[in-house]
Amino acid sequence: MRFSRRNIFLIALVLAGVTAYLAYYLISSFRPPPERMATVVVAMGDIPANVALTRDMVSVVQVPEKYAHPQAISNVDQLVGKISKTDIYKDEPILSTRLASKEQAGNRFSYRIPDKMRAVTLAVTEVTGIAGLPTVGDRVDILVSRQQALPQGSWTVATVLQSKEVLATGGVVVAQEDGKQRVVPTLTLSLNPQDAQQLVLLESTGKIRFTLRSPVDRAIVIPLEPITWRP
Repeated sequence: MRFSRRNIFLIALVLAGVTAYLAYYLISSFRPPPERMATVVVAMGDIPANVALTRDMVSVVQVPEKYAHPQAISNVDQLVGKISKTDIYKDEPILSTRLASKEQAGNRFSYRIPDKMRAVTLAVTEVTGIAGLPTVGDRVDILVSRQQALPQGSWTVATVLQSKEVLATGGVVVAQEDGKQRVVPTLTLSLNPQDAQQLVLLESTGKIRFTLRSPVDRAIVIPLEPITWRP
């Protein structure tokens, strides 16, 4: 069977039209898979270094998962109360490596001090320091004993501070009169500014001693009257 040039042209035109339609149909019916998104917490404004983060400082946004930093915070609860190690700028994703908390080992000691509190270190002996048994997180009471002028030779013992948290234990190197050095054990406590002043004053005017509490005991005993011994 022979086809004329006109018939061949018509057949080619039809085939081209069919091919174009099929190509258009395939392209128009193709839908790329939806892009996966990730939740990221960003700063609502500039956050300076050494600031405790609160909920009103941040917001939550959605970004393509492929652009989300692996260390980006995804939940506001993960950062509330933590401290910024460096400046964080507006709209910047907040990374876990740029936050500090007292639970993380290796952070500066000052990050472990509660807000509005002060760290105060006192030298102790094996007796006054409860045989070195207190550890970080324990709570102690502080007693002071002083000799009274009247009646002559009498002593008074008073519990001056109660339920104070131990932030650190350790030792300091102290030079001796013979030129040698020895390590003196220490306790570092978390105190408010007024208690810190009081304890430093009492240390210079009396003898300090600690008592160790049970971990579940945070009760403040009131009244707790001083005891006086008279010869």
